[in-house]
Amino acid sequence: MWTYKVAVDWKKGKTGESRCAGKPTVEVATPPEFGGPENIWTPEDLLTSAVATCIMTSALFFLERSKITLKNYQSNAEATMEKGPTGLVITGITVAVTVEIEDPAQTEATQKAILQAEKTCPLSNSLNCPVTLEVQII
Repeated sequence: MWTYKVAVDWKKGKTGESRCAGKPTVEVATPPEFGGPENIWTPEDLLTSAVATCIMTSALFFLERSKITLKNYQSNAEATMEKGPTGLVITGITVAVTVEIEDPAQTEATQKAILQAEKTCPLSNSLNCPVTLEVQII
């Protein structure tokens, strides 16, 4: 079992700071569509980023284990939030991954490693919404 501890402190208006021991503080706020300021990370941004990051770090593990030489990894993620019976909920997250590898003969193994990453990502597995992965291998 592992634990992860953060602290969040309100600063002013609809903003605060999220802290984690030994790591940079992150300014956080209510999304602009709900009256928060522009250009500050929101819980929705952080959740979407966390899922994309989890898939990336899991993919790096499986790619390394498969001895695939990675030239580049890039992803874009998008979460959709809608009103549900209990209020606002994230109804889905799509992560579009583009991977560049050195050896084209490893394309199938690369695809398999990235799909395994999404399947085993602890954050994807913890959510009540689907996480869809779109993979492009160059």
